[in-house]
Amino acid sequence: MGGEVARIAEDRIREAFAVTEFDPDEVYGFMTSEEAAEFLGLPYSSFREIAPNLPRHAITPARFGYLRRELLEWGSER
Repeated sequence: MGGEVARIAEDRIREAFAVTEFDPDEVYGFMTSEEAAEFLGLPYSSFREIAPNLPRHAITPARFGYLRRELLEWGSER
């Protein structure tokens, strides 16, 4: 089910890029871990297991931010 949710999200984002020229990361900024887990369609517990392998940016030494386009690129490489 999570994979299907991620696929639907990717399709909708690709459609948005086809219609607009804005970068959602520039508009919305970094996602939190919880937002990134939801964006990928994963339970938060599963997301935490793979988080060290995801493209992320240190906001503080203990907090990371995630960009939509980087998560989509990461997912497409899988």
